[in-house]
Amino acid sequence: MSQTPEQDKELYAAMLEMAQAAGMTEEEFTAMRDALEKGATLADVFNISKDALESGYALGYNLYKSGNYKDAETMFRGLCMYDGNDPRFWMGLAGCLQAREALQEAVDTYGMAGVVGGLKDPAPFFYAGLCLLKLNDNEGAEASFKSVLTFGDASNPAHKALQDRARAVMASLPQATA
Repeated sequence: MSQTPEQDKELYAAMLEMAQAAGMTEEEFTAMRDALEKGATLADVFNISKDALESGYALGYNLYKSGNYKDAETMFRGLCMYDGNDPRFWMGLAGCLQAREALQEAVDTYGMAGVVGGLKDPAPFFYAGLCLLKLNDNEGAEASFKSVLTFGDASNPAHKALQDRARAVMASLPQATA
């Protein structure tokens, strides 16, 4: 459902008001909006360097590895907001959600990682399948594991290992009765 021109004007006015309350001029707001509409990330708009994003990723990863999922999740959420085009950021966030047992949200976030990654990496779909199993959604899990077999490159050892694991998990699933 598309917005009417009147709704567009109201939305623009509300967003401009918020931007001005945050100290932006109308010109700055318009330039930011135009850049975002052309595909820029918030990191681009706010001039956040790739090095700063990498440092943030390293911090989030270290927090995750140390078991501090809450703070790691906060870091990965910020990274996803500033540059939603990096599948590692989505995978980090999804891993935190999975570790905290926010399983449906983890499934959705793994889906984002897969899409942002161009459906080239089977890992998001494998881990989403594990979450779906914990949610007792065997049908969804099986579909997710089947996608692991479709995505990726079997000549890539990491992808092949996930594909082999997905086959093993699928073989252990109870067969649906007709």
